[in-house]
Amino acid sequence: MPDSNSFPFLRLPFLAIQNVVHHMSCTEITELSLCSRRSKSIVRSVRCPEPTYIEIYLHRKNMSIYVMNRNRAQCSFWTVAMIQRGKKDPSKYRVYTIGGVDVRIAKIQEWGFRIEAVENPEKPLKLVVDHLRDVFKLPLEVVFMPDKIKDFLRFIPIFPVCKTLLLNGGEAITKEELEYIKGNVVVEYLFDCSIPIN
Repeated sequence: MPDSNSFPFLRLPFLAIQNVVHHMSCTEITELSLCSRRSKSIVRSVRCPEPTYIEIYLHRKNMSIYVMNRNRAQCSFWTVAMIQRGKKDPSKYRVYTIGGVDVRIAKIQEWGFRIEAVENPEKPLKLVVDHLRDVFKLPLEVVFMPDKIKDFLRFIPIFPVCKTLLLNGGEAITKEELEYIKGNVVVEYLFDCSIPIN
């Protein structure tokens, strides 16, 4: 017997789905895209009017992804929960399969998500960035502050192509590290390095 609370949304005609998606928030669209391959495919085929670019902010204490609108305001955000071993995280996580990999994600507030990544936060971050780019087809703007991030070059594959890349920090990086970044990231508009180079 079918569940009386369920509604066969994906069986509606495409124009009806398109109209519903156009009235969803960026967060709701993202949640819908995570439900299944079919829902992701449908969301990809609908032009979402609100978001205009994705901003990635990487700092040792704050690793976040922001889906931004044309007024440069956040319409959705993702943050990494770097909970220390043995400490409890009060968030209620669900497992989503993104790019064939299980990622634990919790919805926080009305328009945000928390990614569980005790170790190797670059892996789930890359999966989420790739998913958001695939769904929304938006350019990336990256602010990367590698100070005190162990082996910071492991984060470079998260953004192989971006519109802007701002490298900020007080700790020097080597010429080889800078060349690695330049050789592995295609920057379409602006690259600004405000880090001392050894």
